[in-house]
Amino acid sequence: MRALKKLMIKMFLCMALLSMFITGCEKKAGDEKEAEKPEVKTGEVEGVLLEFTGGEIALENAKGKYIFDVSQALIKTTNMRSGDELIVSYEGELTGTDTSGVKVTAVQDLGNNNADKEEKEAVGTLVEASMNTITIKQNDGTLLTFLSNNCEHDIRNGLREGNWIVVTYVGEIKGDNTQNVAVVKITDHDENKIEQTQKSMNIKAVDETVYATAGVHIRASYSTVSETVGSLAKGGSIRRTGICDNGWSRVIYNNHDAYIYGDYLTTAAPAPEAKPAKTDGSAPATLQQGTQPAPARTPGSYQPKQQQTASGTVVDATMNTLTVDVGGQVYTVNIMDAAHEYANGIQTGNIVTITYEGNLADPNVMVFKVQDQDPNTAAENSLYTGAIQDATMNTVTILTDDGAVLTFDKSNANEQAEDIQIGMKVDITVDMTASAPQENILVAKEIKLHA
Repeated sequence: MRALKKLMIKMFLCMALLSMFITGCEKKAGDEKEAEKPEVKTGEVEGVLLEFTGGEIALENAKGKYIFDVSQALIKTTNMRSGDELIVSYEGELTGTDTSGVKVTAVQDLGNNNADKEEKEAVGTLVEASMNTITIKQNDGTLLTFLSNNCEHDIRNGLREGNWIVVTYVGEIKGDNTQNVAVVKITDHDENKIEQTQKSMNIKAVDETVYATAGVHIRASYSTVSETVGSLAKGGSIRRTGICDNGWSRVIYNNHDAYIYGDYLTTAAPAPEAKPAKTDGSAPATLQQGTQPAPARTPGSYQPKQQQTASGTVVDATMNTLTVDVGGQVYTVNIMDAAHEYANGIQTGNIVTITYEGNLADPNVMVFKVQDQDPNTAAENSLYTGAIQDATMNTVTILTDDGAVLTFDKSNANEQAEDIQIGMKVDITVDMTASAPQENILVAKEIKLHA
């Protein structure tokens, strides 16, 4: 009996030891499992946006400047304008301003980026314009290129090189970098702003004979809105006494100072059959055909013989032409001297009203006004084409053929192409009704590879 009792005690002790061993093993296994899943550190940085390129942002606060890779982040803001206050949420370890150890998960604004934002103005003369961009030259020679696709246009006498342009925008221009500003309005007859800029115009003194490469107007000042005092025929010569920073030339006409836009003047006498050209040999954006300039026309100075209007859908546009579909018939008309009144830029899909004299089928039809007062509702399917530059989890940034850098929210877009990569050319259908003029992230409806 005593032997049995000892055996039972030994068995109990063995079972206890075995239980302790198993428990210890389970705890050790659990510890290892927990060690495999360390706690993920998270954090936030608040600051002012300096630059957004599509897959990267530069942010600044009192501690310094941060460069974040946002290619794996959700962009939770309709704006990426320099000067906006943002919050960057991240996982990982942030050491000072060194962001190499973090993964950005989201970018959002502080909720006040649309409240009472200060509107600023840039003034210069027109260098070039396309469907999506406009470039002006300031008095100091700085070239600024702005997006013109989602803002109001109020152009009094058409778009020609040398026109004074006022660009109203929100955001901060860094040198000549305008990528992260939102344009509100483009105007060519804000005379108060223009006069202020003209007073600070720098004119380099010269004394030389120049020749007209096309029939051009001679004006009282360095602006197409100034009075026409004469004209110079193609090949005609005139004495130039100054070169303005904005591209105009000061000349002597009837013993008085006058002005001609410099792109139509050259120091070399042109051959009799020479085509209009700039002094560097390239063709000007707005060609002035013929040996004599077209009759000068200022607002209200000409009454059309028979004024007509037609409404159509925009198919394409350049600085001086507009292609529209009017009842299934496509026309391309010259709008270089026409007034432009657009509520939201000139985009494919917009419905415009053309006021003209003559026949729309005639390339030389005289167009007086192109008007679109419908704030985006006619542009629910605007089309943009460009090469993909960068992307985040919910946005894609493209570069269009005319040099516009545009970012689109693709959260609800129908992506018809699989595995779209950087460099691929795509067509993006955009709902312009979903974006206010001061917003610079547009809403995509469909993304597909360009045919």
